[in-house]
Amino acid sequence: MMRQKAFFITSAFTFPMTYPAAVPEKPKENPVLMLAILLALLAGLSFVLVHFNIISCGFYSEVGCDMYYSIIAGGKPKVLIVYGEEGMGDPQFLAEVLKGTRFDAKANIRELSLTTLPLLTEYQLVVVERARRMSTSQIKMFQEYAGRGGRLVWVGDAGTLPADGETDMNIFLLKGERKTGASRSEYLGPWARKQGDKQVSLDYTLGVRFRGNYCEMVQCTNGVQVGNLDFPDPSSRLANGLSQGLAFYGDFSIVELNDSSYQKSMGILDYGTNLIATPPSSYFWLKTEKQGFGKNFPVIVATGFGGRVAYYAFPPEFFVSEKMPMDRKTGERVAYWALIENMYYGMLYK
Repeated sequence: MMRQKAFFITSAFTFPMTYPAAVPEKPKENPVLMLAILLALLAGLSFVLVHFNIISCGFYSEVGCDMYYSIIAGGKPKVLIVYGEEGMGDPQFLAEVLKGTRFDAKANIRELSLTTLPLLTEYQLVVVERARRMSTSQIKMFQEYAGRGGRLVWVGDAGTLPADGETDMNIFLLKGERKTGASRSEYLGPWARKQGDKQVSLDYTLGVRFRGNYCEMVQCTNGVQVGNLDFPDPSSRLANGLSQGLAFYGDFSIVELNDSSYQKSMGILDYGTNLIATPPSSYFWLKTEKQGFGKNFPVIVATGFGGRVAYYAFPPEFFVSEKMPMDRKTGERVAYWALIENMYYGMLYK
C-alpha cells in the first residue's frame, strides 16, 4: 500500500517536459546589396531634388546634368517656346538663337491655341512670349505645369489680355475678393483672375503684378537708351557675367513685386528719374490719370521653389538682335549674349 501511495503522489506532480522553440538563424547581411539599395535611394532623392530645382543637376558633379537629361530627355533638355498672336517677343528668332551653334539646344515653337498640359510636361523648359491675349484656362495650364516641377520663363505682357470669348469683367479679381477690407471696386490687375469660385493668381506664380507696357505710356524711339540695368546679386544664375549699369534699350513691361509671394529680383532697371505717365483707358486696373510709377523697376525676377519660374519684363532675344544700336567705338552692333546664356543655362543647369 505504501508503494502505491508513493507512486500516486509522484505521478500527480509529474508534468511533460517542454523545450524552447528553435530560433531560426538570422540571415547574414549582404553588404553589396545594402550598398546598392542605399545608392538607389540616394539617386531617387537626388532626382526629386533636381526635378524641383532644390539643387542643380550639377550639384554633385559636372556630368550630373548630362546624366539627368539623358534619363528624362534622352540627351539635352528640351525647350518649348509658346506664342500667340500679339505681344512682346519674337519666338521664331528666339528659337533660331537657341538652336544656333552657340547653344545647339533642342528648341521648338508652338502656337498657344495648340498647346496642352500633356505637351508642356514633355519639355524641361517652357518660354511664353508674344502671347498677350490668353484665356484663364490657359493661364491655369501654365501654372499647373510649374506646379508639377516644370521650369517656366514668362516674358513681358503675356497673359495680360483676356481671350476673345472672355468679355465678362467678372473674370478679373477685385482687391476685396482677395483681401478682407480691401476695395471692392478696384481690380488687382490682368494676372489676377477667377474661374468659377476659384482664384487663378498668375501674379503669385510670377511674383509680380503687371502695371503696363512702357511704350504704351511713353513715346519710344528705337535705339535710344531707356535706363541702366543693375543686378543685386551679380553672381546669381540669371545675372552671372553681366556688368552693372548695362545700357537698356527698347520696350519693357512695368511691374511691381508681389509681396504676398516668394520672389527675388535678379535684375532692376534704373530709369534715372521718376517715370510720370498717363495710362491708356484700356488699363482698367489703373486710374487713367497722370501718375508716378517710380524710377526702379524689377525686370528679371525668380520665384517658386528653387526659382523654377522666371519673369523677364523684356524679351531677352531683343538684346542679341539687329534692333540693338551700333557701338560707336567698335562699329559693331551691341549684343548682350549673357542674358540669353543665363536664361538657358541658369534655368536648366544651375
